[in-house]
Amino acid sequence: MPLNILIADDEAPARFAIRRALAQSGFGIQEASDGQMALDLFRAERPDLMFLDLQMPRLGGLDVLRQLGAEIKPCEIIVLTAVDHVATAVDCIRLGAADFVNKPYEVEQIRAIARRVAERLQLQQQVIDLQSRLEFQQGCGALIGISRPMQRLFQQMQKVARSQTDLLIRGETGTGKELIAREIHRLSDRAAGPFIAVNTAAIPESLTESELFGHVRGAFTGADTNRIGVFEQAHGGTLFLDEIGDMAPAAQTKILRALQERVIQPVGGPRPIPVDVRILSATHQNLEEAITEGGFRQDLFYRLKGIELCVPPLRMRREDILVLANAFLERWAAKSKTTRPELSPAAVDALLAHFWPGNVRELEQTILRAATMADEPQIGPLDLGLLTGIKSDDESEFSRYQGMSLVEAKSQIVEALERALISAALNRAEGNVSEAARQLGMHRQSLQQKISQLRIRK
Repeated sequence: MPLNILIADDEAPARFAIRRALAQSGFGIQEASDGQMALDLFRAERPDLMFLDLQMPRLGGLDVLRQLGAEIKPCEIIVLTAVDHVATAVDCIRLGAADFVNKPYEVEQIRAIARRVAERLQLQQQVIDLQSRLEFQQGCGALIGISRPMQRLFQQMQKVARSQTDLLIRGETGTGKELIAREIHRLSDRAAGPFIAVNTAAIPESLTESELFGHVRGAFTGADTNRIGVFEQAHGGTLFLDEIGDMAPAAQTKILRALQERVIQPVGGPRPIPVDVRILSATHQNLEEAITEGGFRQDLFYRLKGIELCVPPLRMRREDILVLANAFLERWAAKSKTTRPELSPAAVDALLAHFWPGNVRELEQTILRAATMADEPQIGPLDLGLLTGIKSDDESEFSRYQGMSLVEAKSQIVEALERALISAALNRAEGNVSEAARQLGMHRQSLQQKISQLRIRK
């Protein structure tokens, strides 16, 4: 994507070096030889990316940042300086700079920054275009997604909604399985009937029959009134059985007959009651493995699995991350009756880099928390509070790759390993690419290409 770039440096050779590094990319480039000229050009041209030297006549880089204030957004400003002071870097970031690069810098480093900004702007523009066309309702009803896996899922949902066959929805925790079930119900011929959702794993074993099928008054101690079970409540509509993979064995046995015959017997009731329900069930468990281990009934599995839908995890549809984040910010602003905060470029990078083990639910909570707690009108990476690289106790080393093809999983593993080794070498070499290449046993040019491909910041 074409970029409008402003280079602000009082040294002509420094400006020439950056211009030459970016000239082949087709970017529009403006130059400023002092701070006041940089300020005037910024306000006139509204660049997408600005390389800003700290030591300049008339106005220094810090003064430029102070005077721009809120005008910086949405430009990404990269501060260039030969002075390596942590306090100065902190001041620059606090005033709105996106990054801090020490002189002398590598030509490829400048190119990598420009490419990253161009890619981010292109992705944001795609999001804006889609949001404009679809009015923040991308996808299917309350479900949002522009990625190919989600578009395929939406098409499948349209088809299965017209069927009366029972449906099994598979997906990791937080992927929105209940939302999918509700949307299928809304699109079906049963939309006028009730939609009843029940977490089968949360039903106490002693109350299984009562919860599912109901009871009559006096059927057991404490049964002071008649109770209608969820099967009867869903008569004429849809019954959603969530977390069926965690259902107690006793409940599995009792529910099987109701699924086979669509007839229930309330506890203490005088006669069976026919029910007209469509069963949608969901699980995050590997049911085939549970059957092998004796934790789930095979006959129940085949009864539930009339049709199967698989919900992709958020890490397999990264195109949806910014679409979802913007939608959550819109909802938050509407409920809070306040101006919607924007995501800073660094926050966008953090969102796209995170693994999202909690999927859409984790993303929503992260965005809502950041919008509530942010001190500035623009959400920064610290507001998101993402702890990348920290795994839950029950997450095995390779669990993140479940559901991927072998080729895709292998590619991601190799990429993660390369990024970790190269980053560590660069840290040891204090950013010296030649020294890092020597440590890794690579040619310097090959390492430079890897740094660019993996978007590693030195």
